[in-house]
Amino acid sequence: MSGLDIDLRKKLLNLYNKKKYSELEFEIELLGDLETQPLPIIMTYAASKALNLSSKKEDFVKAAYLFEKIYNQDKNNLEALYNLIIVSLKSKEFIYALNHLIERVKINKEDIKVLEGLFKIYSILGNISQALNYAEQLIKINPGDLNVWEGILSSFHYISNKSQEEYFKQALEFDKLPKINCEPFIKINNKKSKIKLAFLSPDFKMHSVGFFLKGVLEKISKKDFEIIAFSNLDTKYHDPMTDDLKKIFNKWHDIKNISDLEFVNLARSLDVDILIDLSGFTLGNRIQALRVRCAPIQISWLGYCNTLGLECVDYLIADPNLIKKEEEKFYSEKILYLPNIWNAMSKPKDFPDVNILPVKNNSIFTFGSFNNFSKLSDETIKVWSKILNNSNSRLVLKSGSLTSDSTIENIRNKFFKFILEKNKILILNKDINRKDHIEQYNQIDVALDPFPYPGVTTSFESVMMGVPVLTMRGFNFNSRCGESINLNLEMQEFIATNSEDYYLKAIQLQKDPTKLELLRGSLREKVLASPLFDVDNFSENFCNTLKKVWNNHIDG
Repeated sequence: MSGLDIDLRKKLLNLYNKKKYSELEFEIELLGDLETQPLPIIMTYAASKALNLSSKKEDFVKAAYLFEKIYNQDKNNLEALYNLIIVSLKSKEFIYALNHLIERVKINKEDIKVLEGLFKIYSILGNISQALNYAEQLIKINPGDLNVWEGILSSFHYISNKSQEEYFKQALEFDKLPKINCEPFIKINNKKSKIKLAFLSPDFKMHSVGFFLKGVLEKISKKDFEIIAFSNLDTKYHDPMTDDLKKIFNKWHDIKNISDLEFVNLARSLDVDILIDLSGFTLGNRIQALRVRCAPIQISWLGYCNTLGLECVDYLIADPNLIKKEEEKFYSEKILYLPNIWNAMSKPKDFPDVNILPVKNNSIFTFGSFNNFSKLSDETIKVWSKILNNSNSRLVLKSGSLTSDSTIENIRNKFFKFILEKNKILILNKDINRKDHIEQYNQIDVALDPFPYPGVTTSFESVMMGVPVLTMRGFNFNSRCGESINLNLEMQEFIATNSEDYYLKAIQLQKDPTKLELLRGSLREKVLASPLFDVDNFSENFCNTLKKVWNNHIDG
């Protein structure tokens, strides 16, 4: 901060060191036009924006602009570049960062911070193949990076050319990595009047996990089970769904701020009998705790639809449509097959009414997908573009997660490589209110399921709103979720065998609006009578399965 009055320099440094970032920013702004200030002042201001807990998206974008300005003046200033990565990820806007990172990695192929930045940015944008490429480079440099390993395993589900066998081999390799240091688990077979059943998740909130879990929890007999929550969700994100779930559980433990070892010791001290993990390798997981065993029986269900490949996870809950008997060798867990479907949702109380088929009032047929944009694989985009190019139709898209301008521009550009008429793509903003979100299904004639990573919650919502979902036949648990949903609805005609069949079915569906109109009028009733929303029967099967697993454990 040379050139500044000594007293002012001391004041600014004092504010920075005391983390009084808002005051610091105010003092710097009083100096006049920020861009004409010395680089150390600009750097301090941008760093303050990055660290300030009061900063909002626009503050992070402004900081990114300033860090880029500094980096452009000195390409050896890697501190500016690394800070540019941080604020870009916080804002989820990458206009200032991405090209510099691509340029930098050509100069130094082993710059871990740059590689991590590219991996995370491309993951957010939904460019999963590119993200996976950088993740694999990171693993070559640091084979023990657990977070990158988890990212690689999750990424496999989004890419069409990755087989279950390849995924399984990677998962087994992950479990060979060093584990946390703790006392070995000692299994004791004690008969009890109640089974202590714990659920572990970072998503006890308005989230797909909450939507499916709540109804099941309400049906679990408190005479047979004591149900415990291990919530890895920051308490500042608790919402009305969290409050509802808290009322159902017998015990609730917030574990976000404790270590994996502390969580292991907590679970063991509570003498949990069965621990059901609801997150797998997704964000906010406690995989490292599961790897050293928190309970005598550990089960994977609901939030992650594939094997974990972990020696200490004993069972995986699925259904007969998802995993074939001859494929069990590619799953480390024993498969618990529920009779109909692997999960069920409570009958909603406030879903909007189903409207008439939109094409009846429009001059164009409307396809739609409300799945996260990261699920829209390159193959999916090619097939959907082919459908739009060869029919009088449009496609309405909305991501289930909050999107940025960078994400929206990226998904548009992917389609615009293939689509002849750009106005055939309509992207909606995410609705904060769930009822408003559900209402928008009334704009859609037929929903298109992405592949190889289909929707689940979106498919339940869609058919509940009278909108059938065209899905693709899969090759493993994850890719068959849409298939299982349609099979449970006895709607085999909406399951395509391959990309060409998918295309032909989509074209044919547009040619018979009368058939679609009749289906739209009856689909909700059909759905409510199906296993998808039969929480009573599902919960009975679910609890009986858990009791059987526990009794087998007791009997040794």
